[in-house]
Amino acid sequence: MSDSQEIEFNQGLDPLAAPMESGKKFEEPVTENLQSVDETIDGQSYFLGEVPQSHLVDPCAFLPLNSDRLIGSVNMVEKLLYEVGVLIEEEVASIQKHQKRITFWEDRIEKNKSLIQKNELRIKQNNSNALHDKKNRDYWLGRAEEVEIDYSHAEMASRQQDWAWLIKKYGLKNADGTEINAKAHCVEELCNGETKNLSAEYRATGNKYENARKEKETENSRLVRETAKLMNTNDMLQSYIAATYTNDIEPLQDGILLFKELGQKLKSLGQEEKATYGQMRAWAEPFLNDFIKANSRVPQAVVTSFRKLTSIPLPPEYC
Repeated sequence: MSDSQEIEFNQGLDPLAAPMESGKKFEEPVTENLQSVDETIDGQSYFLGEVPQSHLVDPCAFLPLNSDRLIGSVNMVEKLLYEVGVLIEEEVASIQKHQKRITFWEDRIEKNKSLIQKNELRIKQNNSNALHDKKNRDYWLGRAEEVEIDYSHAEMASRQQDWAWLIKKYGLKNADGTEINAKAHCVEELCNGETKNLSAEYRATGNKYENARKEKETENSRLVRETAKLMNTNDMLQSYIAATYTNDIEPLQDGILLFKELGQKLKSLGQEEKATYGQMRAWAEPFLNDFIKANSRVPQAVVTSFRKLTSIPLPPEYC
């Protein structure tokens, strides 16, 4: 293309350019059909997410007519029964998941009960043993006190017969193992040392039983605390189980019941060759209304599925 031709071409495209030939006016393009074309484009083409709500979802667009038959070229009753069976299986699977949790909690409760029973038996045995320890403690401490009192009586009498009585009663001996002589001039000193040793031995035995009793009391306190924690845990797990039944399992069971009722109705409609969608809707809407009133905890997803299966119109957000 030559320079002169390029200039002429650009002038033809530029509406501000001077006309190519003097004496001729610039002719505007024909625009009589542009408006109708624009309306057609606006009505059929939108950016993603900008489709008018009235055209986004039509809840009645795909619903069959009331006069349409359920059994025709396609047996819709069998198809719907199959879908109902699938939905029931899904609800049963959800219940089984919750049941597994409940089974786990119940097993833990039983284990805790076993530990509680074991602790209670141990506490009971400790109480019995502690009672014997207390009696043994009192016995040996009483003997220590008796030895000291007997010595004080012999000391106050300070007679040969009383020293001989004390020596014979407790078998008091010299350091070499021979019996103390009641006639010895140092009998008081010898008896004093031996009775003190004997009293200390008795007190040590009594203290041993007292320490054993205290250990059992300490163990019992620990077992009582542990048992209380186990009981609190069981109470908490029982509340979990009750809440799971009330909030999770029972609503699912209501949903299964709703689907089973629908299944029974579909079976009865399947026995009628001329059964229509109108018949199914005429039964489904009032039945669903009454069912929700009596079983308000039935999940919304179940209600929505029921409405879809029975061709009851739904709000756009559920379609």
